[in-house]
Amino acid sequence: MSGSTGGSDRHLPVWRTACYVADSATPLSLWRVPLRSEKIPRRRSVLDLGKERIISMPDKRSPDDDLGNMSHIRRGLMVLEQLATRSATAAEVGRLVNVNRSSALRILGDLVDAGYVARDDATKEFTIRPERFYGLIVNHPAHEQLMEKVGPLLKRLTGETGEASLFAAPASGSMVYVHYQPSSEVLTLRERIGTVRPIHCSAVGRAYLSTMDARALDEVLGTLDYSGGTERAAKGPLELRRRVEEARDAGFALDIDETLVGASCVAAPLNHHGRCIGSIALSGPTSRMPPERLVELGALVAKELMQTF
Repeated sequence: MSGSTGGSDRHLPVWRTACYVADSATPLSLWRVPLRSEKIPRRRSVLDLGKERIISMPDKRSPDDDLGNMSHIRRGLMVLEQLATRSATAAEVGRLVNVNRSSALRILGDLVDAGYVARDDATKEFTIRPERFYGLIVNHPAHEQLMEKVGPLLKRLTGETGEASLFAAPASGSMVYVHYQPSSEVLTLRERIGTVRPIHCSAVGRAYLSTMDARALDEVLGTLDYSGGTERAAKGPLELRRRVEEARDAGFALDIDETLVGASCVAAPLNHHGRCIGSIALSGPTSRMPPERLVELGALVAKELMQTF
């Protein structure tokens, strides 16, 4: 993916050109330009071919103009953030990031070529490839240091309670499982690293939100679409704010049949080096985790986090 820079009133560097054609009757025309001095407006793409420049000029608006001066890199990141929550077709991706289908296809093509996204030929949907991202972080020193504490913590929690434990981090309005310790129980929730949960209806999401100040929380609550979850999930910012405040007061958040019917979870925020980076949780079948036990488990998770971090 190539990037563009500058604001709407800026130009590319001064190229030594005699002139360029600013009008075209064809969908896309190319002009070969001799070297002299002229400013080329930023919206015209320039390919450096040694001593010559080729300037491509669309007759109307290029698909790349859909987001104004936003770079291809920024658009690509927006696409990845959207695909982190669900699979989507090129047309759906275009609507989500406010570009037309042609632009979305070009961005998705770059991401597929780089291995970050995969395309299902049957459904024509694009999906993120979590394993491609793990390789970027698992060997990072900061991640290794964090996992040296998180891994043993999850094993202790699961060993003491018998329930599955996990570490989830925020990602574009959702929470993603970064580390997971399965339960030894026969009846359990089978989840995995890379699982995505809505931030508004999950315990891991509300635990994370509970660490935000009022202004930051209001900004986040205003951007959520409140889709996903069951009928018990919060349906708007006022209801979600109340539940976040309850989690802040308790020191942990509860999810009883909100994300999935029959599944419950309790989570506490993980503060590392002075800021919250995610949540630690215990999850299991609602039949084995009634409200009173969830409260006990929440206190245990919060206590273990304080002792570990």
